[in-house]
Amino acid sequence: MANTREYLLYSDATMSNPNGDMINDNRPRQDERTYQLEMSDVRIKRYVRDELDARGEKVFVKPTKNEKGLFIDCKGVAAKVSKEEGLSKDDAKKGKLEEKLKQEYKDVKLFGAVVTDPKFNIHGPLQIVWSKSVHECDIVFAQGTSVFTGSKSEAKQGTNWSKYYTPYALFKTYMVYNDMTAKKQNIDLSEEDLEEFKDVLISGIRNYKSTSKNQMPRLLVEVIYNKNYIDGELDYIDINKKKQDLEIRKIEEFSFDLKLLADYYNRKKDIINKINIYKHSKVELLNLSTDFNVLDI
Repeated sequence: MANTREYLLYSDATMSNPNGDMINDNRPRQDERTYQLEMSDVRIKRYVRDELDARGEKVFVKPTKNEKGLFIDCKGVAAKVSKEEGLSKDDAKKGKLEEKLKQEYKDVKLFGAVVTDPKFNIHGPLQIVWSKSVHECDIVFAQGTSVFTGSKSEAKQGTNWSKYYTPYALFKTYMVYNDMTAKKQNIDLSEEDLEEFKDVLISGIRNYKSTSKNQMPRLLVEVIYNKNYIDGELDYIDINKKKQDLEIRKIEEFSFDLKLLADYYNRKKDIINKINIYKHSKVELLNLSTDFNVLDI
């Protein structure tokens, strides 16, 4: 069983919509008081699940179609997985589907799952908190014309399109893996599984590119404990801005001061196994302790 650990992830979005709000014209989610952008835990998990799926791993929570080519709900996905795994309805009701998901479906081992039929809830040992940008951000509305027309076969111009995006945003994401939760849920998550999680997380964010998504992982801090201990926020990195918030357009316009993290390590040496720092080449670190293990992203 892997030891308890906490993560801080810094990733930035450039000329993109990091997490659209479907009930607000798909505008980037934004705190109405601070004007910081927000990104749900679901969006981060989607990067991980998509990357696992691309690698041919078993993923339970993903868009799934039936034989007619139509998307199906959770109940339908559970029935489809049961059939593929050779489980009968009685097997599923007796808990064999739940055990299969815990053992072989990597997204479930990490994040858990809620299944409606048969009804059960797997509480995942790796939890992700909503992300927030570390600065105030602009939201821009853009319009244009596509090459193709709409429903008409002939027209004077293509279809009009519109979208919202942010010129730039640097997000902070807090994550925690709790070995006590894994034990209670009877999920055997190994150190190798969490090594793979870090690789999939970084690769998933970096590899997923589209007209709406353009994010890069910049810094990942991992604090590994030798006992079941959780700080609860791991807020020990000071972000220095070299420009005013709304003028910021690239990662080089920040520096990351790790003095508070070094102080935290010195206070908790008896329970901290090690601290890993994964950094992008463009990231500027200040007060980097020799006690930290530094690796490239």
